[in-house]
Parts: sequence; structure tokens; C-alpha cells
Amino acid sequence: MKPIILTKSNYLLGIQCPKFLWITKNDKERIPEPNEIEQKKFDDGTLVGELATTLFEGGIKIPEEDYQENLRLGINALEMRRPLFEFGIQAILKEGIIYSRADILNPVGKDEWDIIEVKSATKVKDINLHDVAFQKYVYEKAGLKIRKCFLMHINNEYTKDGQIEPSELFVQTDITDKIKPFEEELEKNIDKCLILLKDLNQNFLLMIF
Repeated sequence: MKPIILTKSNYLLGIQCPKFLWITKNDKERIPEPNEIEQKKFDDGTLVGELATTLFEGGIKIPEEDYQENLRLGINALEMRRPLFEFGIQAILKEGIIYSRADILNPVGKDEWDIIEVKSATKVKDINLHDVAFQKYVYEKAGLKIRKCFLMHINNEYTKDGQIEPSELFVQTDITDKIKPFEEELEKNIDKCLILLKDLNQNFLLMIF
């Protein structure tokens, strides 16, 4: 039987709207294509992410299109102790596999790493804390030592004058302590999402959530 894989994006869907997660996995035809405004948000998010990486000299971009290739190249790149962009890793649990990919994983000291999540918003939101808490859990389960977690978001006081200056565009907020309350329910939420991904009966879905 093919193993159940819970990605970060599916985890976030599961804790916000379990029914929508079920639909994305079992009835994709019901999901409409993004409209022009939604697509613009996606494109802006991609641009913001690319700008953020320019602040980390010597970084390595891990190709993200192929899941297995991302894992293989990422593990090899860990030994280089350089900033890693779109680094993916997985951890095997009894119920299934959990997988996450960091916007930026930055080496610290001899063997520690900082997680840096990049967002195009101007402040920290609860869903961002759920996001990074899941990332931290996966990386630590896979054996990495995580020192701190940060959210890199837009500085709402920045005014563009000519070319964009990434060092002025972004604000980096330490959210290490802020994610702790979100970590408390993490394992319970992961179990629920894995059960949901295994089950194809929508009536059972309504019973467990």
C-alpha cells in the first residue's frame, strides 16, 4: 500500500477546513482555478520569496518540482552548511510520513539551523505560527537541530525609491517562543489529518472533526 504523506500545505488545510482537505485529495474537480486576483497574490508571493533569498549569501536553491529529487539533493546539501532555499525533508511516523519544505534554512554554529519563513504580509498571523510549528516538528523528527524560528515579512514603513532594496523591504521577527502554544496540539492535529487522508468516507470525516 502506498504510504500516506502529510505535507505542510495539507496540514494547514486540515486544521483550517478538514472538508476542503478531503476535497483536494479526493474530488479535485470541485476546486475552481484561481481567478486573476488570486493568481496575482501567488505571483507576488513567489517574487517576495525570491527577493528574500538575496539576503543570504552563498545560498543553495534546491529544485522543488520533483519530490524525491528535492529530498535527495537536500540531504546532500546539508553537509555544505550553507543557506538552503526550498529544502525539503521527511520523517516517518507510525501512521504515515510527514514532509515539509522551508523557504530558508540557515546554518548556525556547528550543527544548528534557523527556520526562516517568508511571507508577503506585513505582520505575523496565527496561520504563520501553525506553519512554522509544523516545519520545526518535521525537521526535528528527521534529526535536525533547530535553534530559532523567524518570520520574514514586509516592512510596512518601507518606501520604494528606484530599485527594491531587500534589506529594507523585509522585517525579520523571532517567533520561536510564539509557536510554542501551537506545538502543544501539533501531534493531535497531525494524527487527525493522517486519518483524514486515509479515509475515503465523507460521513466518517464528519464524525472525527
